[in-house]
Amino acid sequence: MLFQLVTHTFLEDLGMVLCVAAVTTVVFDAIKQPVVVGYLIAGLIVGPHVPVPLLADPNRVQVLSELGVILLMFALGLEFSIRKLIRLGPTAGFVTALQVGLMIWIGYVLGHAMGWTELESIFIGVALSISSTTIVAKAFGEQRDLSQQLRDLVFGVLLAEDLTAVMLLAVLTALASGSGLSARMMLMTVGKLGLFLVALVGGGLLIVPRTVRLVVRLQRPETTLIASIGICFGLSILAEHAGYSVALGAFLAGSMVAESGEAQGIEHLVAPLRDIFGAVFFISVGMMLDPAQLAQHWIALVVLVLAVIFGKFLGVTMASLLSGVGIHPAVQAGMSLTQIGEFSFIIAGLGVSMHATRNFLYTLAVAVSAITTFTTPFMIKASVPLARLIAGHVPSRLGATQGMYDSLMERIRRVAVPFGAVMWQIVMLGGGAVAIGAILIANDVDYLGLTQHVLALTGLDLFESEIVVDLFTLLLCAPFAAMMFFGARSLARSLVLMTLSEGHSREVTSGALTGPALALISMLHTTLLLVVVVPLLALVQPFLDPMEGIGVVIIGVILMGIVIVRSMQRMYGQMGVLKRILAESLSAGSATTSGQEEVPGFGMITPVRLEAGASAIGKTLAAIGLRAATGAAAIAISRDQEVLVADSGEVLKEGDIVGLAGTSQSVEAARRLLSERMPTTVISTSAS
Repeated sequence: MLFQLVTHTFLEDLGMVLCVAAVTTVVFDAIKQPVVVGYLIAGLIVGPHVPVPLLADPNRVQVLSELGVILLMFALGLEFSIRKLIRLGPTAGFVTALQVGLMIWIGYVLGHAMGWTELESIFIGVALSISSTTIVAKAFGEQRDLSQQLRDLVFGVLLAEDLTAVMLLAVLTALASGSGLSARMMLMTVGKLGLFLVALVGGGLLIVPRTVRLVVRLQRPETTLIASIGICFGLSILAEHAGYSVALGAFLAGSMVAESGEAQGIEHLVAPLRDIFGAVFFISVGMMLDPAQLAQHWIALVVLVLAVIFGKFLGVTMASLLSGVGIHPAVQAGMSLTQIGEFSFIIAGLGVSMHATRNFLYTLAVAVSAITTFTTPFMIKASVPLARLIAGHVPSRLGATQGMYDSLMERIRRVAVPFGAVMWQIVMLGGGAVAIGAILIANDVDYLGLTQHVLALTGLDLFESEIVVDLFTLLLCAPFAAMMFFGARSLARSLVLMTLSEGHSREVTSGALTGPALALISMLHTTLLLVVVVPLLALVQPFLDPMEGIGVVIIGVILMGIVIVRSMQRMYGQMGVLKRILAESLSAGSATTSGQEEVPGFGMITPVRLEAGASAIGKTLAAIGLRAATGAAAIAISRDQEVLVADSGEVLKEGDIVGLAGTSQSVEAARRLLSERMPTTVISTSAS
């Protein structure tokens, strides 16, 4: 009898949730709005916080929503084989390090400004730093016109964020329990995660792909579906028992199944299940919204929502640009990751359960997630026109420099860099950051004791003693800062030289073309410094005065701007060299439209000849919207044995050879745009 009662109420909840969702999804689809928003409204209707006579039990719906998370992540994993994940690792890791570090710092500063405790400020900073893989996967599923490059970048970053969240949870647990952080604890956490991933992926690759291929050979869709779902849930449970999220296990299960080569057929079979329980997940998010509590903390809610949207957009976009993926994918990725989700609930819930934060923090995290879930589909839709708008208004010099930098970074990603050749530069860069962090934290922990010690030894007053302690701290940090600086500089130079052919590398090393090469080295140098400085700032911010942290950020932005401006000036100061080389490599007799020309120090430049009948003839680069539409940059134009620096107002003529720079995807799009033919008008005459 009890079983029947429980089953009955369980079915009632599921039926009510799906019926309300059916109505809202039809309505929102009819008015051309994202169905995810309809699911959130459905959750609000059946939730306990709105006076509507349709109430589902939140706990039972929450259990069902876990199925949605698992199936959504499994379907996402089917699109990413293990080989693809390894290839995306460096770029995704770089973007994640900068974005997470920036958001933790922003969250801490905002929490401190609103009068929250140190721990509350740290918890909210971490909660704001992790985007939602589940939400983005659903939103991307509704947008069929997004490029594969964008999907790879976004989901690579999301996976890196999820792995980062696992480590941050261990750090927060230590902070909340009062046991503090230790190098031993951090090493154990990272080591345990690494061993789990190696064991799971290594063992899974030996078993899962072979098993899936054997099952598919039976040619029974039902058997294939059950076997695939069994693998998915089996690895999810294994991940949960190891202390990690079921989402991580499900994603890795999908990636291993994808290695079988049968991902497309299995994805088609899983899609109906994924859609049903994925809808339940978003409904459960809507059910957690409590309008009454949100009214009490509406100012904090508005501030945090704006911080997530603008902070994540800025962090992801800038980091993506510095990683050289191109301006269009960078802006679109920034717009796509402007939300928080399931990991933020876990982080906020951990703080409440360990009495490190007050209850309102969890409510705020849920509300920020719900609101940013609502805005995410609209942000993704707006990302394409915004990317075009930004690309179209980038100054010509900055656009040309970025295009050559993108070309360089793409080549670096393709070159197999021997670890032994750059090991010491990496040690200098990372070791310097660790040493500076340790010095600053140790100084803050015993600041009063150090000040009293100086006061007793020197007889200075308190203010003067504090100045002495601060100067001594800076003096200790100086050699390690220099180690970071020169380590990053040496690493940047090594990576640039590795991308050049042997002859060109010798030219650059000898100083013949130091101007353009050093301009690109300077930009890469800045990028490498940022990847360690931003996370370092997030780590030491709780031990600094908030104004000191803000001051460091302002100084860093100014210095970064100076480096970029100087790089542009250095690049354009060598235009005589560029003209000489382009006169040879882009001349009418030698240029082709089928390959790339390597210009030492300037990266790879792709020549495109304007043939008779091309629609671009007679128009300026600005009129055809080359950079706005494609993201590629026109570097120079070869015309009648003369090389002109490409300018947005330059009118293109028949026979011109335009030198393009950028990522391979953006250059290919620009090549197609320049090669488009003018429409021909056919006039037919009839005998009268």
